[in-house]
Order: sequence, then C-alpha cells, then structure tokens
Amino acid sequence: MKLKHLTLIFAGVFLSLLSSKVYAQAPEIEEEIVVVDFVPEGKTYYYSPLPRDNWFMSMGAGVQTLFAEHKGKSLFSLSMTVDFGKWFNPYWGLRLSATGGALRLRYPEEVDILHYKNVSLAADFMWNMTNTIGGYDPYRIISVIPYVGFASNYAFKNPFGKTLSFGISTGMRFNVRLCRYADMFVEGKVNILSDNYNGVIKSKRAEATLALLGGISFNFGGKKFASYNPVRETFVREALNAEINTMRSQDNTLAQKNELLEVENTQLKKQLAQKPKVITEKQSPCDAQLTSTVRFALNSSVVTDEEMINIYNIAEWMKANPTCDVIVTGYADKETGTDEYNKKLSEQRANKVIKILVKEYNIDESRLKLIANGSSMQPYPNNNSWNRVVVFKSCETK
Repeated sequence: MKLKHLTLIFAGVFLSLLSSKVYAQAPEIEEEIVVVDFVPEGKTYYYSPLPRDNWFMSMGAGVQTLFAEHKGKSLFSLSMTVDFGKWFNPYWGLRLSATGGALRLRYPEEVDILHYKNVSLAADFMWNMTNTIGGYDPYRIISVIPYVGFASNYAFKNPFGKTLSFGISTGMRFNVRLCRYADMFVEGKVNILSDNYNGVIKSKRAEATLALLGGISFNFGGKKFASYNPVRETFVREALNAEINTMRSQDNTLAQKNELLEVENTQLKKQLAQKPKVITEKQSPCDAQLTSTVRFALNSSVVTDEEMINIYNIAEWMKANPTCDVIVTGYADKETGTDEYNKKLSEQRANKVIKILVKEYNIDESRLKLIANGSSMQPYPNNNSWNRVVVFKSCETK
C-alpha cells in the first residue's frame, strides 16, 4: 500500500478522535439510588440485559481498489457492503461482513486495464476506542471503532483465472449517531492478501484491497446497556444487613419486655384464682409475624451465604410450629427489566428458597406455598433495591 494512502487514513483517525469529544445535549442517565451514609465508587460494569439486545445490521456502498502488480495510478471501482453483528458491552463487539464489487488494475502496461469481480467475507473483532478512552456515553455523537479479523477473498471473471485467498481484515469505522435506533457510518477497510490474488505472481510481497465505504447502521431494539457495580452492591447489601440486625436487636428487647409481662400475668392469675375463670380464645401460633427476609443481588436468584441465616430461622420456626404453613412470596424491583421478565425472576427466587427449605432442612414441601409478584407489587416503595427479596407469611394448615 502506498505511503500517501496510509497518511490519509491516519489523518482521518486523528481528526475523528478530536471530534469525538462533542456530545449530544441529552438528560443524564438515571441511576438507582440507595439511601446510605456513604457508598464507595468501585468499578461499573456494563452488559446487555437480554440476549436479543444490541444487535446491529449495516448496509452501504463506496469505492475499492486493488494494490498489486500495476503501472501508474490506482483505479477505483464501485463496492457494496453489508454486515451483521452484536455489541456485547459498550467497548467491544463481533460482526460478520460481506463486501464485493469490481476491481480494476493497470497491468502489464499503464494503458492495459484488467477487470476483476471480487467478494470478501470477514469475521471482525470491533473495539469502540471512544467509549474505552472517554467513558461510556449513550448520547455521544461520534464513535471511533477500529477492528481486525480474518477474511476470505474470492476473485472471479479474472483473465488469469479464479483465485481464493485467506488473509487479514482490518480498518477503521466512524459511527455518527442519528438516533437510538440508527447510525450513519464511514469506514476505511483493508484486506491483506497473498501475492497470487490477482493471478500474477512476481514478488514475495502481499497484495491488498482498500475500500472506502459509507452507509446506515440499524440498531435492533436500540442500543442499551445495563450497569452493575459489585462494590456498591456489596456495600449496600451489608448496610441492609446491618439494619436488619438492628431490627432483630429491637425484637430481642421486645421479647425481654414480653417475658416481664408474662411474669406479671402469672401474678395476676394467682390473685384471681378465687374468682370465676374467664374463658379466652388462645391466639394461634400461625398468626405470628415472620420478619425474616431473603435478599438478592440485581438480576440474580442466587442465595448468598449471608442470607442463609434467614432461611435457617424460617426452617426452625416451621419445625417448632408443625401445624403452620408458610407462604413464600418473591419480588423484583420495578426499575430493572420488563414486567414479564420480573415475574419470572421473582418466581425463580421464591422457588430457590423453597428448594433449600425442602432439601437442606427437610421441610415438607406441601407446607410451602409459592407466590411470584414480580414488580407489580413493591413491599418497599421508598427504596427500590430492597424489592429484590423473598418474604414469608405464616398461615393455618388446611
């Protein structure tokens, strides 16, 4: 490839990096807020909420030329391209692309022009340089995306015969955001090939095709990534556990007061021993309020070691009260996922707790009733993250 072409490509990359600091005026992304005194920053990770998210398809056209044994200036011809791929996070993705069209070459003399047809199929690894360096911003106007991969190149209608060459696909893509569902792109693409691609072998150097392309890229469902901060989630979970422990301490204080009341009640009974007995209805132990809850991480139905103590407490209560059943109700926070997805997630959470009670603590499964409320009901309306929870309610055995 000639020096002037490389100079033009690197100049375009430099200008695009300068322009990538321009941002669209858009509202800030709302983040889930948990009320605690201090929350450490930690590293935020981004991912596609659902497997169908962040797929894209691009179509475009431009010109291409072949760098091989030739005389005089290079000749450019029409080229068409289409690709299909997925962004797994804001920083990298994979795609399959097909590029093809006509090629013209001055050989063996400058006045002689050879005509070719070619098709290139490539699998590329794409790196969003702008998001990596400047941070993820879904409203950024211009993104610079270098890529590299493997390509198979087939030339036909070649005066020297059909040729097939495997090589390296590399280039630079510039995405200009039109809206959430569409981008305009400009791309410079180079396929490095073996020396026999044009049917002429005169040296040991590689041959290459250069394509300059532009078009439209469609984002299926719109680009959207969910975020997860493990440090923040752990800190908030520990803060919630501390609050739960405080509530348990308050319960213990109330239990001590209850013991004092029992002593006082015994003394009153002795004083009233000579009086006619008053028959009172004894309250069923199944009317007790169960305060244990099992909390879960964002988009997860895994029970952590810290939450196993709550399941243990429920198991011990059920063993102590064999005439009582327990309703196990799962929830999900309404700020994450669709109603249908949250319904399924809350069912998975409640089902996971029931399996632990049955398998690890030998609780009869017939005493456990599962309810999945998803995000249609929020037991903690003032704190969204608390709603990733399973709660328990006692009831009489039928």
